Amino acid sequence: MKWFTSDLHLHHPFVAALRGYTKPEHAHMTADQLREHARENRLKLADMVDWQRHDHTILDNINATVGENDELYVLGDLSTGGRASLTAALHTLEGLRVPRARRHLILGNHEDLHGGYSQMRQLLDVFATIDASGATVIGGLNVLLSHFQFRKHFEQPAPQGLSTNACDPQYAQYAFVDNGFSWLLHGHTHSTDPFEFSNPHELNIGMDAWGLRPVSEEQVLWHFANAERLIFFPPEPHSTLKRHR
Repeated sequence: MKWFTSDLHLHHPFVAALRGYTKPEHAHMTADQLREHARENRLKLADMVDWQRHDHTILDNINATVGENDELYVLGDLSTGGRASLTAALHTLEGLRVPRARRHLILGNHEDLHGGYSQMRQLLDVFATIDASGATVIGGLNVLLSHFQFRKHFEQPAPQGLSTNACDPQYAQYAFVDNGFSWLLHGHTHSTDPFEFSNPHELNIGMDAWGLRPVSEEQVLWHFANAERLIFFPPEPHSTLKRHR
C-alpha cells in the first residue's frame, strides 16, 4: 500500500498551536495571539505549546497505519526549516515503523528547495529518495506529486482558510502547470478541505485536511472518483461520506 502525507511540521510550536496543542493555561488565545504574547513578554512560544504531544500524535498516527511493507511519501515541510528544528524532526522520524528504504520525500518550502548539500545529507539518513517533485502510479492513474498546488493558483486570490503563504508567488516556479488532465497530490496550504481549489484532479493530502493522518492510495482513488460530488455537494462535517477519509 502507498500512503501519502504532507506538512508534518514537527518541532514547530506555532503550527502545533494552530492545530490545537496550546497548553490549557493559554487555551483562550489563538496561535497568533499566543505568538504576539510571547514576543511582547520575551517568552518562548515553545513553553506555551505542547508541541511534543503534537509530534508524538503524528508519529503514532503514521505508525498505526503505515506498515513495514508499505511505501510512505511525505510531500514536504517536515519542520520549521531551521537547522535545530529539522534535526529534531528527523530524530522523531527515525521512530517510523516503515523502513528508510520505503520512505520518500518531496521537498517543501520549509526544506532547502535548491537541494543544499548539508541538508540533503541529513535528509538521506531518514529518506531513501528526495526530489523537488515526482510522480507515481495509483490504481492505473499517473499522479503527480508536489508540495505545491498547481501553478495557476498562485496567480489567483487564495480561498479562505488557507495559510498566509499558501499562494505566495515566490513558490509558483516550483509548482506543476495544470494541463487539464493530469492528477496531482499536494500539501502546503494547510486547508482542512482536500479540494480547497475546487479542482477534481487536485487533491490536498496535507495533515490538516486529514485529521493529522496519512492518506492511503485507496482513499486517493475514492476521492478522485467522487471529486465532483464532494466539491459541488460538500457533506456535513460529521457525515459518513466525509468520514471515509
